[in-house]
Amino acid sequence: MPPEKDWRAPPDEAGDEALQYSDIAIGYLSRNTRYRADYTRALGRVKRGVTTADEATGALVNRWGISFHAAPASAFNAKLAVARPDLSPASIVIAPALAGIGAGPLDMEALGEVRARIRIGDFLHIILADPDGDEHLCMCGSCNGPMAVMLPIEPDPLARLASAERLCRRLNGMAAGPPALRPPPFRRLHLVTLLQVLDGHHAGASQRELAASLIHRKVRRYTNAEWIESKERKRIRRWLKEAVELRDGGYLRLLRGG
Repeated sequence: MPPEKDWRAPPDEAGDEALQYSDIAIGYLSRNTRYRADYTRALGRVKRGVTTADEATGALVNRWGISFHAAPASAFNAKLAVARPDLSPASIVIAPALAGIGAGPLDMEALGEVRARIRIGDFLHIILADPDGDEHLCMCGSCNGPMAVMLPIEPDPLARLASAERLCRRLNGMAAGPPALRPPPFRRLHLVTLLQVLDGHHAGASQRELAASLIHRKVRRYTNAEWIESKERKRIRRWLKEAVELRDGGYLRLLRGG
C-alpha cells in the first residue's frame, strides 16, 4: 500500500475511471498486513540481488493469487499488478497454435503501448495500456510462429471470451472498448467505500466515527442510546465485516467479477 494518508479522503482507487475488478482486488490485498510484510520482504530480496523482480513476483502471485510487481523502483504500482491467469478471466492466454488450424503469428506492433513485460513461470505477462482499462496477455512459448488464444473450459467462460474479443479488436486496428470485468457505478462506489472503511479501521477510527464520515454526519449528534439502536451502526458493522472478509481472501472473488 502506498504511504498512508487521512482515511477520510477518498482512496486512490476512487479517482480511476477505468477501474476493473482486478484493480479493486489488489486494493484490498494491499491492505492485508501479512501480504504487505511478504511483499516488503520480496522487495528486500530483490534489492539485495538474491532474486529478480520477476521471480519474486511469481512467488507472490502463486501464494496470493495477485500481486504488485516486486520491482523496488515501482513498488506498490497498481498498474503493474498481475494475477494468476487461472483466477483472472481478464487475462488473455496466448499459446502456439496447433498445425492446420490456419493461425498466424501475433503482430506485436499492433498491440500498441506496452506498459510492462513480466515473466512469471512459463508465462510472459504483458500489460497493454488502454484508457478504458488495461489488457493483460499471458503468453506461453515463442510468439514467432502461429499463435492462438486459449479459452479454457470453465464454469463461466464468457468473461474470458469478452477479454479475447477486446484483443481481437485491437489487433484489427479498432478501439478495444471497455473491459468486461469492470464494476457498474453502484458496485464500484460500494467497493471503494469499503476500502475507506478498512483505512479508517486501520487508523483506529471507531465505528461511530466511520459512520459519521461515510454514512451521515448526523451520527455525531446521536446519544449513546440512539447510536446503539441506529441503522447507521448496523450498516457500518455490516460494512466492516464485509471489508475485512474481502481483505483476508474474498478479494479473489473480485478477480472473476464477484
